[in-house]
Parts: sequence; C-alpha cells; structure tokens
Amino acid sequence: MKGIALLTGIIGAAVLVSAFCAFGPGRADATEEQVVVIAPVQPAYARQIDVAFEGGRARVGLLDKEAAMEFAERQPLSIQLERKPERIVVAGVPDGVFQGTRGGVEAPVIGDVVLDVQAKEVYICCRDMDASDGRVLLGHVTSGIEPLSRMDGAFEAFAMAAEDL
Repeated sequence: MKGIALLTGIIGAAVLVSAFCAFGPGRADATEEQVVVIAPVQPAYARQIDVAFEGGRARVGLLDKEAAMEFAERQPLSIQLERKPERIVVAGVPDGVFQGTRGGVEAPVIGDVVLDVQAKEVYICCRDMDASDGRVLLGHVTSGIEPLSRMDGAFEAFAMAAEDL
C-alpha cells in the first residue's frame, strides 16, 4: 500500500512540474495553441562500422540496403576519402555499384551516407542538402562528424566492423 501511495505522489509531482514548465511564468497559458515538435525516430542500423583517420574516429551506422551491406562485408579495409565542398567523397567506387541501382528523391542531412546514382558518387554529407533524384541513403555518421568535416583534401581512412575495435 505504501508503494502505491509513493508512486501516486511521484506521478503527481511529475504532473505538477511539467504543468509549471509548460504554463509557468513567461509560458503560454492553456488557451493558446501549443506547438509540439516530434524528433524523427533514429533508424535501426543493420551494421555499425568504425572509421579511423588521421584527424580522429567516426562511427557509421549502415542501413539494411544492398550497397551498404556489400560495403560492410568487405571490412576491414583501407579507403580513400576526399573532402569536397559540402561532402566527403569515397574514392574508387566501381561503376558497377551504380548500375541497376534505383535512387529515390532524398534530402540528406549532415552525416548521412549517400549513394548518388546520377553523380556516380558515394559521399558523407557535411551540410543539409536539397532533395534530388537518384539518391540512396546508405546510413549515417552517428558520431565523429565534426573531425571528419574538418579534414581537408584527400586522406586515407581505415574502416572495420565496430565490434572489432
């Protein structure tokens, strides 16, 4: 019985605090329209890889897409990256990767790993981009985008399955 009373007291306090935060001094009152922002749900990644480079480390979550899984299966490997305006391009991607791949209309955000069928590039976005035909989202840099974005020119990186580090 004491447990139920304690739980009821905690719930009551939480309601009181949230009401004060929402309608307290300087806040909107109950008659004004409230805007609720819902953050996008983080996708479940099929694989995680760690990328080590001279300027630091990054972790990349790969979605369950054929091109992403093909890359994940080749781990560990050394890859050449090149910092270009707005993106970091993976060098040496064979043309066969782009053949037969149908891209959608994607608007990638900072950290997204994208296969761009029209540009024949695989890249990491360093800024939010407008929607464009021919893009396939392969994954997202879940940590380490800052040191990656600071890299300049061409550089080498080493990628391996996250559980191997």
